[in-house]
Amino acid sequence: MSHGYLAQETLKSAEMIVGETHQTYVVSMTAEDGLSGTNEKLTACLAEIGHEQEVLVIADLKGGTPCNVAMMKMQDYPKLRVITGLNLALAIEAVMSPLDSVDALVDYLVPVGKDAIDAVELLSVEDDEEYED
Repeated sequence: MSHGYLAQETLKSAEMIVGETHQTYVVSMTAEDGLSGTNEKLTACLAEIGHEQEVLVIADLKGGTPCNVAMMKMQDYPKLRVITGLNLALAIEAVMSPLDSVDALVDYLVPVGKDAIDAVELLSVEDDEEYED
């Protein structure tokens, strides 16, 4: 779930790397949607998935409307979990994970998402030569 089409494009990018994904849904909140429209979109996805299924929502921004809408749904969907900080590494790991439990998936994915954020430094010529061997 995301503001704009971030979630949709992140999924497309993940599929460029890992191939077609299954059991994945995207909710994109447009400027016209607001809270109620975003809620309607998520409600439609959850109705298709089923009330008793474990569901993980990856939202773009903690405290943002997509996240808040998903959090409100947790009252009605006891097997729904929400994590924030959508990024490509997180999306790839989410669709590739063999974990069956949504709780185990959350425990696995949160550090993955955090670890994907790092400062990159330019390699020196000496470091570069190490990779040529």
